[in-house]
Amino acid sequence: MLTHQFVRNRYLDAFLKLVFLSGLVHIFILLSYYAVNGDLAILNYFNILDLDLFFPGITLGNTSNITPFVALSAVYSGILFFFTGSRGKQK
Repeated sequence: MLTHQFVRNRYLDAFLKLVFLSGLVHIFILLSYYAVNGDLAILNYFNILDLDLFFPGITLGNTSNITPFVALSAVYSGILFFFTGSRGKQK
């Protein structure tokens, strides 16, 4: 999985793999915490990004379960369409 070279510069490649692996470990820890405690708020995208430090109460309220999903979908779509180039298109 991590044997694929993301970029040609080996130092930048190692850094990107470190960030990717750290993200995977972080998600695993959050999923484990959710499995043990049942606290679904821990998986809130805004909570994971700690945006609630800048915008208190963003993870609370009626739209706190839908808005993070919409934001996550928008970020994913932006990366897919603007940063993957023609590699994302099937022939």
